Amino acid sequence: MHKLFPCIHRRVRQIKNFVNITGMKKTKSYKFKEVDLVSLRELALKVKNQTGFRLRYGGLLTILRTNVEEKLVHTLVQFYDPSFRSEGTPFTGPGPSLTPLVIAKDLYLKTSDVSDHLITKSHIRGFTSKYLLEKANLKTTCQDTLEAILAFLIYGLILFPNLDNFVDMNAIEIFHSKNPVPTLLADTYHAIHDRTLKGRGYILCCLPLLYRWFISHLPSSFHDNSENWSYSQRMMALTPNEVVWLTPSAHVKEIITGCGEFLNVPLLGTRGGINYNPELAMRQFGFPMKAKPINLATSPEFFYYSNAPTGQREAFIDAWSKMRRKSVKHFGVRSGIDYEAYTQWVIDRAEEIGMPYPAMRYVSTSVPSMPLPLPPATQEMYQEHLAIKSREKQMWKARYSEAENLIMTLDGKDKQKTHENLMLKKELAKVRRELEDKDELLMRDSKRARGRHDRYGGSDSKSESEDYPTSSYA
Repeated sequence: MHKLFPCIHRRVRQIKNFVNITGMKKTKSYKFKEVDLVSLRELALKVKNQTGFRLRYGGLLTILRTNVEEKLVHTLVQFYDPSFRSEGTPFTGPGPSLTPLVIAKDLYLKTSDVSDHLITKSHIRGFTSKYLLEKANLKTTCQDTLEAILAFLIYGLILFPNLDNFVDMNAIEIFHSKNPVPTLLADTYHAIHDRTLKGRGYILCCLPLLYRWFISHLPSSFHDNSENWSYSQRMMALTPNEVVWLTPSAHVKEIITGCGEFLNVPLLGTRGGINYNPELAMRQFGFPMKAKPINLATSPEFFYYSNAPTGQREAFIDAWSKMRRKSVKHFGVRSGIDYEAYTQWVIDRAEEIGMPYPAMRYVSTSVPSMPLPLPPATQEMYQEHLAIKSREKQMWKARYSEAENLIMTLDGKDKQKTHENLMLKKELAKVRRELEDKDELLMRDSKRARGRHDRYGGSDSKSESEDYPTSSYA
C-alpha cells in the first residue's frame, strides 16, 4: 500500500494542473503584410545560375519560395510571453543614409539611375518596388543587375517589410552590410512584443522565416491531422517529447550568454531595441533545462527609436562590442531531458498568464515518455474515443498478422533458397570429382602411350631412313 500513495498523489497533481491551466486568456487579432510574391517569383525564374546566386546572397530564394500558413503562425504568436524573451557587426539603427554611389555599386546600376529614383515616402528614403521590378525586367539589364535587384527586393519586401511596395533605407543599409541575422531576430522579437502589448495589428517581420523556424520544431504527425483538428487544438495536444527541440541549425560551437553589463542579450532592429533571455534558448541548442532560469527578474528592455531613453541605443551598441560567449562544451552533453523543477515552473507560468486555447491533454511535471491521454468531456465522447481506439487496435492487429505472415513466407523462401544453393553446391562438387577422375584416367592413358612409343619408336625410325635416304651436300 505504501507504494500506492505516491501514484495517487501524482495523479491528483496532474488533474489539478490540468484544471488550473485551462484558465484562458483572450486571443489577440494579428495581421501580416501581403507581398506581391508572383512578380518576385517570376523574376527569380530569370536567375540563370541558382548556385551562384546562393553563394552571393544566401538562401533568399528558399525564403521567397516558402508558402506560409498564416493561420499556423497566428496560432503560434498567441503563446508569446512578453516577460520572457527567449555574428558580425549588427545593424545599429537608422543612421546617415548611404550615398547613391555606394547603392549603385551594390546594384550594378549607374549612379544617375539611383539618384533619379531614390524618393522619400513617409519621412524615409527608398525605392518603389515598381521601379525596381521594371528595371530588372528590361531586356538590356545584365544578369548581375537582375540578381542584385531581386535580392534587394527580397530584403526590402520580405525580410524587413515596412511600407507597402517600398524598399526603405533601413533594408538598403542591411543589404549593404551583408549581415541580416541579428536584425532579423531583433525585428521578430520587437514586432511580436509590440503587437502583443497592443493586442492587435500588423506584425512587421520576416513571416517566411518565422514560419520555417516554427515548423522545424513540429513533429511530422502534426501535419497528418487525421482527427481534423484546428491548429490550436493540435498545438495544445503536443507533449514536450513530441517537439523537435534540436534542429540541424542549432549545432553551433559557441553560444552568446550576454553582452557588456546586460545579463540578457540586447538587440537593435529597424524600429527599436529589445532584449532576450539566453537561458530560455538553451533547450533549442539541445541542452537540458534543470530549473527555473535565474535571470528572469531583470528589467525587460523595449523601446522605439522615436522615444528611446537617452543613451539607451548607444548602450546597446556598446554592449555588442563586449559580447560574452561560451563554448558548447561548457554546457555538457546535449540531451532532450527536462527536469521536474523546470517543467513545474513552465506549468506555473502557464497558470499565471493563462493559455489562449483549451488544454487537450493532462499536464504533469513528470514528462512522460508517451503522450498523456486526452480527457473525455462526456460519456458519449468517451464511448466514441473507446470505439476509435478499438478500431485502431483491430487495424494494427491485422497489420501485425499480415506482416507476420509475410515474414514467415519470406523466411520459408529463404530456407528454400538455402536448400537449393546447398544442393547445387553438392552437385558442383560431384561434377568436379568426376572431372578430376577423368583427368586422372587420361593422364594414365597418356603415360602408357608414351611407354609403347619409346619401346618401338627406334626400329621404325631406322627402317624409314633406309627407305627414304636424305640428300647431303659436300
